[in-house]
Amino acid sequence: MSDKADLERLSVLIVEDNSFIRDLLSDVMRTIGIGRIFTAEDGRDAIELLQTVATDPLKAGISVIDIVISDVYMPSLDGRMLLRWIRTSSKSPDRFVPTLMISGAADRDIVRNCRDLGASEFLAKPFSAKIVADKILHTIMRPRKFILGPTYFGPERRRTELFQDTEKRKVKKEDIQIIHSDKPPKSMRDDAQVIHFVFRNRLSDKIGAYNLKGVPEIDMSLIEQAEKKIEGMAGDYADWVSKSIRQLSSSLKQLHDGEGDSKEIMEKLNILAHEFRGQGGIFGYPLVTKFGKSLYDATLDLNVKVTPNHIDFFKAHVDAINAVMNAKIKGNGGDIGKSLLEGLEHAQANFAEKSNVVE
Repeated sequence: MSDKADLERLSVLIVEDNSFIRDLLSDVMRTIGIGRIFTAEDGRDAIELLQTVATDPLKAGISVIDIVISDVYMPSLDGRMLLRWIRTSSKSPDRFVPTLMISGAADRDIVRNCRDLGASEFLAKPFSAKIVADKILHTIMRPRKFILGPTYFGPERRRTELFQDTEKRKVKKEDIQIIHSDKPPKSMRDDAQVIHFVFRNRLSDKIGAYNLKGVPEIDMSLIEQAEKKIEGMAGDYADWVSKSIRQLSSSLKQLHDGEGDSKEIMEKLNILAHEFRGQGGIFGYPLVTKFGKSLYDATLDLNVKVTPNHIDFFKAHVDAINAVMNAKIKGNGGDIGKSLLEGLEHAQANFAEKSNVVE
């Protein structure tokens, strides 16, 4: 049997509000060989599609979704709410479906929160085509058994480094009930503290890897093609950045002129900053990722009383991102990149100094 993975029979649902990243992920999935790709703009659309797959597969165009890949932060109904619904709702058609969460905000607390909601894996932006492919194969070939406890249902969490001390405690063997199929057992033990679900690996069967001992590989030529697709979208990314900078500038003008709802404007700034944080590195602009993260952190408090000092600080980030894209500064940017970083550090120090004076 070949040690190469055949992903043609897999079906993947991509849930991402940013159309640019949604299209990028779809292209990567298609290029590495995944046969059926479905997309949703947010958690609400994803739930509707998953329910349609279960109740009317002809209308949905598919009888099963094998893997869900969802962004964490989305308007309306975000990825964490979607994940909670998949794992706990009585209306969820498959509570065991492997679910990968992606986010530019890969902070420890975010990863922990997704894990506690039942995420199978976490994919941090920026990512490469190879990282995406490796995560998918790892999810398929190294699935964790599902655990049902007093306060948790989802993949076993102890494989990750992020487990809490309370999770290290051992449960006695007699307190565990093991279920070996995805059908309800004849009886559930009342005295069982924890239930382990041990299933046959349906997805490894589906990609023809059931007899392989290790994790199969994806043909490197396909990975290279996917990476080239990402590189080829760099021009489109520059257009997206230009449009987003105009949106940031417009929002800053609203704050300056006292127009609109301050909280809503701050939320818009934060969402755009989050996008910059996650996307820059994908297309070779790590400085955009750094500046985006700084702006994201600076706009987390949506209820802050915005002052001219805040606006100047926010604008310093916009100017820095604009400078990177106008000069097409990739990598660390050398002396120019160093100068831009120092400029933002100076703006941050100036912001802190003026804030202390006001206080």
